Amino acid sequence: MKKVFVVPTKDGLQTDRGPDSAVIVLDIIFATTSITAALQAGVERIIPALHFDDAVRLHRESGAGDSVIAGELNAEPFPGGLPFDPLALAQADLAGKTLIYATTNGTVALRQAQGFRLTCAASLLNTMAVVRHLLARSDEYSDIVIVCAGSRGRFSLEDFFGAGYVVQCLRQAARGPLTFSDAALAAEMCFANAQPVQALEGSRVGRLMVGRGLADSVAYTGRLDCSDVIPVFHGGSIRDQSRVFEGGA
Repeated sequence: MKKVFVVPTKDGLQTDRGPDSAVIVLDIIFATTSITAALQAGVERIIPALHFDDAVRLHRESGAGDSVIAGELNAEPFPGGLPFDPLALAQADLAGKTLIYATTNGTVALRQAQGFRLTCAASLLNTMAVVRHLLARSDEYSDIVIVCAGSRGRFSLEDFFGAGYVVQCLRQAARGPLTFSDAALAAEMCFANAQPVQALEGSRVGRLMVGRGLADSVAYTGRLDCSDVIPVFHGGSIRDQSRVFEGGA
């Protein structure tokens, strides 16, 4: 029987425990929501970077004119780069391009998780699509680890809330029995007892982004299952696996 774990911050993820597991990374405000939005907008692939200098290096090494940089450090956008928030990336001209994306927490969590058997990025926008993708491949991995990126090592309400929705979707969609850790059950209870607007706008990071004029993007992160994008991190880049099923890239 597969077990479902929730790791409250990225610093709690240990690759020496269950490397055959599938990992779902959550950074609701904003990294994994922005990744979902950028793939929805037609970006070919996303390369998660550790920080701005790493993004610049990856951009230079890509040697491609269709490579662009976006990201933030401590919620401040990179100079000369694209905005890091999901609404801005959803509206950008990204079709066919490579996006090199670096954030303080989310892309770092993804890089930390790349050594597991299967690594996905999820947001509230595409939780069910990611869950169904994992469940359809249940013979490829052992357990499921849901990683909350957190904020510089601190617990983040919005990510824990998102983890609760992943747990709920797993419970609803799984054909076989699953067992859930106490942290997974607590996250599910958190989701069941709050509305997205309450959890997202009320969180510390949500309040910070609203204060910086990104209230619309914070609200956008709370839209449940409005996207079928399946961001899978493999071979150094994130691609939308839903396009594979359609015979696309």
